Amino acid sequence: MENPASENHRFSNAIPMRLPIEWTVEGDIGPRPEIEGVSGRLVSIVIEKNFRRIERIFAKLLRAPKVLHRRLDRQNSLLWELMDGNRTFAEICELMDATFHEEVAPVSERVALGIDQFRRLNLAVIHVPKEE
Repeated sequence: MENPASENHRFSNAIPMRLPIEWTVEGDIGPRPEIEGVSGRLVSIVIEKNFRRIERIFAKLLRAPKVLHRRLDRQNSLLWELMDGNRTFAEICELMDATFHEEVAPVSERVALGIDQFRRLNLAVIHVPKEE
């Protein structure tokens, strides 16, 4: 099913890519497209904390964890798995819409928000191919 909104979006030809960080999948298999490498399970991203000097002292005193596990919901978990650098934004929108239907409507805006959030957290980048 073609989604004209995703084809006219600012990211339409862009390729979102997750950065090489540690992440795991857990839980039951949820809705997913039948694509190799996409599990449909919940993704948990492991983020190492970088403390400054004073923060390191307090963290040691309070026995704070050195890593943060950020567990994603079903939709963002699927988005994370689809952002492998092989699919364009428009292709990801089509797969998300086919999987979650009205739950992600309007799909291009919801997917763009998810990608922007990953970018703000320095977990993903967007590659825009040069036009020939």
